[in-house]
Amino acid sequence: MIGRGRLLLSAGAAGSGAFVGAGVGVWRLALYQGSTADGRVRPLTTPAPPVREFYGNPTHSPFTLGILGDSSAQGTGVHDYDETVGGWLARALAAGALAAGDGGDDGGGEGRHVRVVSAASDGARAEHLAAQVARVTPAAPDLAVISIGVNDIRNRTSPAAAARHLADAVVDLRRSGAEVIVGTTPDLSVISAVRSPLREVLWLLGLLLERAQTPAVSAAGGIPVTLRTAVSRHFAADPTLFAPDGLHASPRGNALIGAHLLAAYRSTLRG
Repeated sequence: MIGRGRLLLSAGAAGSGAFVGAGVGVWRLALYQGSTADGRVRPLTTPAPPVREFYGNPTHSPFTLGILGDSSAQGTGVHDYDETVGGWLARALAAGALAAGDGGDDGGGEGRHVRVVSAASDGARAEHLAAQVARVTPAAPDLAVISIGVNDIRNRTSPAAAARHLADAVVDLRRSGAEVIVGTTPDLSVISAVRSPLREVLWLLGLLLERAQTPAVSAAGGIPVTLRTAVSRHFAADPTLFAPDGLHASPRGNALIGAHLLAAYRSTLRG
């Protein structure tokens, strides 16, 4: 979700103007909560694993999957690339998920020979997507998946500016011939280390950013997947969906996210 667990401290600072009339004491408390939670998260965060480039049978039809965004796209929190969102999607596509309608099991249907091209980077914000697009488009991706937003909250990027950078990336990827699926900003208030008033700050800032991202992605020709409503409630109810740091997704969490992204892609193909 973010680089090295620094979300909580900086998002508290970012939220200091979110509630008009809130007292200074509330924001001092939020900053203190963020600093304390950050100290607990940082030592537990597992660096993203190396990208596995190829999946499936080389005799099957080729398919290039582009992965862009922040540490949630890069796979911070898990040990093996197969356990990341990109790895889960690559395995599902290689196993014939689109043809067979399954969720990524090892059999069923005619699969693809999937090549993963990832430009995702720990700490990336929407303004960094242009450089990531430039790295991915020479590979002519069939499908590009973007996960971005948490670091824009951490760095106090305005929702309008973040959405504009995201839309520009979607437009450029669509021009290159890719279908584009975007996982919008999740509900950060479900992170267990977060307490009030920081919880309310993160809830609001995430909502504002997601509401800017969703129409911008649609207008640019991409497919937004609203993770706030599609996925975050599951994370709130099941702590095993989090990695040990309590911030990034576990293998099970990435599989859940991947399944929603794949469902959106299937809907696009049917459409």
